[in-house]
Order: sequence, then C-alpha cells, then structure tokens
Amino acid sequence: MPEKPVDTLEGWYCLHLFWDLDWAAWQTCPEPDRIKLVQGFKAYLTAETKVEDQGQGSHYLFNVSGHKADLGLMILRATLDELNEVETKIAKLPFNQYLTKTHSFVSITEVGTYTGKPKTDRGWAYVNAHLKPALPEKPYICFYPMSKLRIPGANWYTLTYEQRQQFMHDHGAVGRKYAGKIWQFITGAIGLDDDEWGVTLFADTPLMFKKIITEMRYYEASSVYGEFPYFIIGTYLNDDKLDHLLLDEMAGDDE
Repeated sequence: MPEKPVDTLEGWYCLHLFWDLDWAAWQTCPEPDRIKLVQGFKAYLTAETKVEDQGQGSHYLFNVSGHKADLGLMILRATLDELNEVETKIAKLPFNQYLTKTHSFVSITEVGTYTGKPKTDRGWAYVNAHLKPALPEKPYICFYPMSKLRIPGANWYTLTYEQRQQFMHDHGAVGRKYAGKIWQFITGAIGLDDDEWGVTLFADTPLMFKKIITEMRYYEASSVYGEFPYFIIGTYLNDDKLDHLLLDEMAGDDE
C-alpha cells in the first residue's frame, strides 16, 4: 500500500521569471529612447501594482546577483491564465527587445498540514497570509527550487507519514527561530515544473539566507532527502533603483 500523502492548502499561482539584459545593445541605444523604454516598463509595473492594491495578486522586481540573470520578477495571480497574460504583456513591451529570458519557474503558493489545519482565526490568518500574500518590499530576495529524493535508501515518498511529519516538524522549528529576520513563502510545483517546490526568502540582510539554509542542512529533511539544484539571490528594485540600474550610470554616454 502507498504511504499517506500530506494534505496541502493552495492559494495563488506563482511565476518566477529571469532575464539577461543585452547591455551592449542597451548602451548603444540613444538616451532619449532608453528613457522612453524604461518609462514604458515602469508604467507596466504601475498597472500591476493596481492589481496588488485590489488584493488580487502581488509582485517583486529585483536585480539578480551573479551570472544567472540580470533581472528577476516574482509575480502572484489568482489563476494560471492571469500569469500567462502577465508574461505576454511583458513580451510585448518595447523594452523586451533588450531582454532574453534565462529561466522561469511555475508553481502555486502552498501550506502543508503536517502540524494539522488551523483551528483558530489567528491560525487561518497566518495561513492566508502565505497563500495570498503581499510580497514584502524587503531589500534582498533568495529563490531556490527543491525536490525530495527518490533513490534507494533515501526515498522521501516511501517514508511513513509519521516519519515525514517528524522531519518536517524539526525542519520547521529552525525556520521559526528566524521569525522577524526571514520572510519565507513556499510554492508547490509538482506537475507544474521540473522541481517539486519553490522556496522564496526575503530579508533585510543577505547573510540571513546563508544562516538559515546552513542550519537547515543539518536536519534530515534536507541533509538526507533534500535536493537543491540552484540558488538565485538579488536586490529589490523600486522605480528609483530601476532608474539607477538602467539609466543613471549611463549619463553622458551619448555626449
């Protein structure tokens, strides 16, 4: 007989998008045109913010550190169709001609119930804040996909429910130690993307990402059964920071 799966609660669909910017082409673009293209991109983001103000989604734009991308966008919407619309709108923006998509991740916000479903209004408020969240405008973000191993001697899906429950309890206890230092959102991707979950962390200092992930590595849910193919970190981009990234440092290019 197969082992009992954990019940999960789901909320909004989630899309992580990553792009490289063609800096060589961007630098040769006349400054008035660059300004116009950035203004168009910002106008699009403003329109998306209106959706967030109505409590129908959320998004977070960031500058990716390292070689994996230049720009990243995490966006939440009530339906997969709406996520597709967002992706199409970005593809149609004039600014998009300078972007090359490097990666994407499709998932849905998820809360597991190994500790049981909430029994109080406060408990449900916590769950709903993770199923339909307003993403925090923290200065740093870390995103990584993960899966549970299915190999001889380390197959998560052949463990008993009670074993998995204990492993996740221990894992969660570490996370609770970082309350107020890390804001974490789990998204389920089984059947939606290549990996099984996405984990997105926000923090006031990027050192917290290293601290929490290192500590969790010593617990069996990660040390024995976790698989983590890559990590992406970045810094939050509001309008001013987006201008600084795309325009300010190029002042005088055309003189």
